[in-house]
Amino acid sequence: MAARREGPCPPRRRPVVQEPAATPYPAHWEADIALRDGSAAHLRPILPSDADALQRFHERQSEQSRYLRFFASMPRLSPRDLERFTVVDHHDRVAFVVLVGQEIIAVGRYDRIEPDEAEVAFNVSDSRQGTGLASVLLEHLAAAARERGISTFTAEVLPQNTRMFNVFSDAGFDVARAYDDGVVQVSFRIDPTSRSLAVMAEREHRAESQAMERLLHPSSVLLVGVSTRADSPGGRFLAALEASGFDGAIHVIARDAFEIRGHRAHARIADVPGPVDLAVIALRPEACLEAIEECAGIGVRSVVIPTEGFSDTADGRRLQRELVARARLHGMRLLGPGAFGFLRTGEDEPISVSLSPALPPSGRVALAAQSSALTAMLLAGADARGVGVHEFVGVGNRADVSLNDCLQHWEDDQQVEVIGLALESMGNPRKFSRIARRLTRSTPLIVLRPPAADTSVPPGHDVRRSTLPRRALDQVLQAAGVVQTGSVEHLMDVVDAVGRQGRPHGPRVGLLSNTPALGAALRGAADESGMQVVVDNRSVPLAADQRLVQRAFTSMAALGHADVVIAGVLDPLTGDPVEVIRQMALVARHSEVVLLVCLITSQDRFEKVRRAVRADPTLPPVHATPYNAVRAGAGMLATIRRPSLENEEPAQRDDVDRAAARDLVDEALAQGGGRSIALDADGTAALLGAYGIPVLRSIRVADSDAAVEAAAELGYPVALKSTDPVLRHRADLGGVRLALPDATQLRHAYQEMRRELSFSTAPLEVQSMAAAGVPVVVRSTEDPSLGPVVSLSVAGDATDLLDDIAYAIPPLSERAAAALVDAPATAVKLRGVRGLPAADRAALADIVVRVGLLAEDLPEVAQLELYPVVVAHTGAVVVGARVELGQAPNRTDGARRVLGSVGDWTDDESTAR
Repeated sequence: MAARREGPCPPRRRPVVQEPAATPYPAHWEADIALRDGSAAHLRPILPSDADALQRFHERQSEQSRYLRFFASMPRLSPRDLERFTVVDHHDRVAFVVLVGQEIIAVGRYDRIEPDEAEVAFNVSDSRQGTGLASVLLEHLAAAARERGISTFTAEVLPQNTRMFNVFSDAGFDVARAYDDGVVQVSFRIDPTSRSLAVMAEREHRAESQAMERLLHPSSVLLVGVSTRADSPGGRFLAALEASGFDGAIHVIARDAFEIRGHRAHARIADVPGPVDLAVIALRPEACLEAIEECAGIGVRSVVIPTEGFSDTADGRRLQRELVARARLHGMRLLGPGAFGFLRTGEDEPISVSLSPALPPSGRVALAAQSSALTAMLLAGADARGVGVHEFVGVGNRADVSLNDCLQHWEDDQQVEVIGLALESMGNPRKFSRIARRLTRSTPLIVLRPPAADTSVPPGHDVRRSTLPRRALDQVLQAAGVVQTGSVEHLMDVVDAVGRQGRPHGPRVGLLSNTPALGAALRGAADESGMQVVVDNRSVPLAADQRLVQRAFTSMAALGHADVVIAGVLDPLTGDPVEVIRQMALVARHSEVVLLVCLITSQDRFEKVRRAVRADPTLPPVHATPYNAVRAGAGMLATIRRPSLENEEPAQRDDVDRAAARDLVDEALAQGGGRSIALDADGTAALLGAYGIPVLRSIRVADSDAAVEAAAELGYPVALKSTDPVLRHRADLGGVRLALPDATQLRHAYQEMRRELSFSTAPLEVQSMAAAGVPVVVRSTEDPSLGPVVSLSVAGDATDLLDDIAYAIPPLSERAAAALVDAPATAVKLRGVRGLPAADRAALADIVVRVGLLAEDLPEVAQLELYPVVVAHTGAVVVGARVELGQAPNRTDGARRVLGSVGDWTDDESTAR
């Protein structure tokens, strides 16, 4: 591959360069990346010490590749070329190398030729072409260039270099071409577009799905650390692997035996004939690092580490990060540490590389969890219900392979019809919700929520802690179509119900009971869950003949009025309840009705029914209480309440001046020495003005005379406010005087406020009056975990105390913004109540869209608050605004593909997985 001539053929325009090392080494550009074949690699800025590796890379390339890259035959790079290519300033001249082990497999670079334009070039190893390296390099170069103020890439490409043309055109950018002097000049803007982001997401999905395919479908397995002790982790993995019927090659490393369970034991990993697809390393934490290096030597592609203890100390966490870094550097993916392992059922390639004592029955459910304890609980719940499992993954500390990777893989698996996840932490909720939004269009996703986004996380889980309340993440997941549950029992009840009968065809619910009291309990639980009950039959008599319940259900199902029927049965302790339920299930299947049963009976008879249900996947779930039956039904109904907004394009505004906003932010941060700062009133108004959000004008005053002059300039009536951040919106605390009609009352109000607020030195300000309306608060927050988040609430203490705040992740479509406006319970005030006219919700939604654009474009905006926005019958006016700036964070789900930023890890930050 090639773009832009270098070496003997100089570029047509001389690059704009600074002295080398003008910019510090940008460590935040380092990243681990996933390739199309499922392997991993490490990408980082080039260093002068890479000269020898770059020369070796160049010499390995074919003559054709060197010609396409440099437009000339260059068997070796001259010392001058090596210096020019490896000594860069990381600003006007930027270069990235991609490494596997210590060898370079690809190089990408740009050279600035105009203040906002740069020439770009790539060179990918012949053996690695077709693995997506060039497209990943383009994403990372474009992200770095945007950070350095570059908006356009150009390249010179030979006409026969079709691969390079495809890299540019397939990336989703609008590419212009011009032919001149035997080469094609390519030019395109590098701002992310909806198409480029969609292309990136699809490539990310393909690579991460393929990585899981390699992990979960090995043809050979190496077990490191197997002992003759029956209870050793390595021995348990070996026993599970054999019991599962795995028919591939099994290699064993053991120090205390020559043979274990009929398998020859090797003393060293190097003695194993490679290549090996998967290695299970059951060693103490310190020994795992050395084992990773040895596994790389025999071509191991994936690793499972069940070892605990990486999270006990700060040294253990650093060891865990080093473990992941080494694995990825060698192109391997890692499950763990602390991983329970994985298993797959079915006649085709069954396997258990796990601590599970037995395979569950085969089915179409996929399950995953994090810690070993929760994993074991999930498997026990599946076993108790007879849930048919297709695949199960226990990711442990999910230091590398995460639940996001599992979702990417299961989205492509036609044998998966429902997915259940038990979460204890989320490294990248934004990416999780993006994947879930796409996946839940076809596959129900049932999730046991993490404890909370703002609480402590399990040991070993490196995560970025959210600064937002739990409610924010709840709403983000709900918007992605995720069904949330509160316990393992709840999760497995819903998974079992959907796994047995699929999604309901609609939301209509029928209730059936053979006693009024049981019917009342069912109805109370159904109303509490918000079910749409269309039929409620409590007239079935309690009789020895249980066929009466069966006939009543048949009548209800045959009418076609209900999509879900919850039958409450008080067992008369005669006959066979299993047969009655079996006949009802047969009717339900033919009527396309979902059936759930609450059976009140003796313990012995209930256990008999549960055993029958466990053994027969055609029977419906049977619960012991009305609440549990209704809760499972509510979960099933939640799988069909898909958000209607996910396919809509983000809203745009033509009057947004992004360049002016970017200049303002950069200048403000430069003047602040890179520290977090609050913009003053003029800066805040200018920044919001660049996004078409005018702020009602105000003038600070030092005395009553100045106040009168300001009012004359603004026009009466006016408001007089304290600029103290605590008092400025609190009329109840004496910080605000409204609708002052003339100079006399303004002077009086000024003197009175100065006397009452003598404890505050903050100056006062005079502001124009907004039209009467509903005060609303619109905020954006750059959250460490969720990224940019926009929130909205009706102003007032009660709203904050009751947490009646709606959240959404930008960019927002027009309808998503309108939905955010209507989301808070108190937003009913905007629709007009008690004779008041309705407020202009469309004008408020427009402000929300613009705030979302600003938050998405400018990660340096740590906090933005519009308080209040007064929404009148016509129009909405921003009365007060506050903006805090900080250094741009490394967003967990930006416009470049990464496998969790190892270079960004600290004890308080995550792998963003």
